Amino acid sequence: MARKHKQTTPAQVIAITSGKGGVGKTHTSINLGAALVQLKKKVLILDADLGLANVNVLLGFTPKATIHELVAGKATIDEIIINDNSGIDVIPATSGIQEIASLDESGRQIIMTALDELAFSYDYIIVDTAAGIGKNVMFFNAGAGEIIVVINPEPTSITDAYAVIKVLSQSYGRKDFSILCNSTPRDSNGKVTFAKLIAATDRFLNVSLRYRGEIGHDMAVQEAVRTQRPFLEVFPSSRASMDVMKLAKNVIEDPVRAAPSGGMQFFFHAMLGS
Repeated sequence: MARKHKQTTPAQVIAITSGKGGVGKTHTSINLGAALVQLKKKVLILDADLGLANVNVLLGFTPKATIHELVAGKATIDEIIINDNSGIDVIPATSGIQEIASLDESGRQIIMTALDELAFSYDYIIVDTAAGIGKNVMFFNAGAGEIIVVINPEPTSITDAYAVIKVLSQSYGRKDFSILCNSTPRDSNGKVTFAKLIAATDRFLNVSLRYRGEIGHDMAVQEAVRTQRPFLEVFPSSRASMDVMKLAKNVIEDPVRAAPSGGMQFFFHAMLGS
């Protein structure tokens, strides 16, 4: 990969996370990235679900080298970055390798050092984490400029999102979270689901939740899975596509930066410090 032109300010790092799988976290990461590209931003997605590689699958590419080769010292960060046709750059994960799924501190140091090189090459770095409260999930969330927790109307989604927020607030000192409601039914509103979550956090946790918006339930999402392309690209006029464009504009117009710089150096050093 040819190195991107250097920016004058460091990338804003956004972690997309969830308490449970199946809520559309990776779809959100990819389509938010595609929307930001359409809005003339330079975007890198880090597939931080290190042992599953869902971004590869949803974008329909098979990388020659992944973050596994980076950690093993067999490839550089430039050699593993994929330039997708959507305009997004991707740092791909690997699939089915246990040691990379449970990354140790030395592996994190390698990733940190490599990614520090890219701090001024992008406007946004989107980190698609694994679901749950495992060490890797906390590692990739802890120092991001913004944490977007994806939920859907299912009660288990709300319960598990609460668990993620609780761990990040009590063990990692994060107090501000953005919430995105996914798969909102046509006869409902994402704020209804958001209200259920904030009722619990207001009662038991000292945190602040920001409503980032919703992505409505849309059959275009599953149709796009079959084509292995972003739904924004395949069905640009769909409800989900219009919603994700609203999200991207909201992210640009109303940025959240937990750190003064919001840059990669803070991001990865903060994670190691946690």
